[in-house]
Amino acid sequence: MQSNLSLDQFGRWSGGVAAAAVAVTPEELSARFTAAAGELLGSDRAYVGFYRRDITSLTIDDAGPDRWNRDYDARLYRQDPFFQRFASTRQDFLLPLSALRNGDFQRTPYYREFFGPSDSFDEITGVFNLDRLTAGYVTFLRRNGAEPFGEQDLATACAASSATRLILERLLHLCRFRHKGAAIGDARSRLSRRETEIARH
Repeated sequence: MQSNLSLDQFGRWSGGVAAAAVAVTPEELSARFTAAAGELLGSDRAYVGFYRRDITSLTIDDAGPDRWNRDYDARLYRQDPFFQRFASTRQDFLLPLSALRNGDFQRTPYYREFFGPSDSFDEITGVFNLDRLTAGYVTFLRRNGAEPFGEQDLATACAASSATRLILERLLHLCRFRHKGAAIGDARSRLSRRETEIARH
């Protein structure tokens, strides 16, 4: 499959990736990257986050708290066919939903509790292993009434996958940096004034 990106599309995609690469928070990166990624494939919504082999998934909100993301991360991600594929292999993949769903997808708890009520119709998700336990993912969704994703869309997503992986690596770095900073701040809050002065130097 070959992607036929126009120069205009490529320019907007490149600009979005560059803007995401210099973001200073996970949410800022998510907002910049998903805007560019969504436009690249003409998707109604794009998401980024992480699957973990040892703890729950984490979807990065880009415009304030998102109840769909919290429901997904709290319990529904295990029913997602893309997470199930991640859990069963150490290989990266980028696939349309049609490659993973079986004939009775609309009867599954995942469809009834999440996919259907979210008004989603079709999906392409790429999962990229970043370390032994963590994979970053990007999801492109189309809502009911839209055209399904086609081979050209999948080819475009594949063509963009190297840049996508780099952005997901940057996102993981930002999340870990925030977590480390919070832990340091918490530890410092328990220090005496003298211990805090020493820790600063």
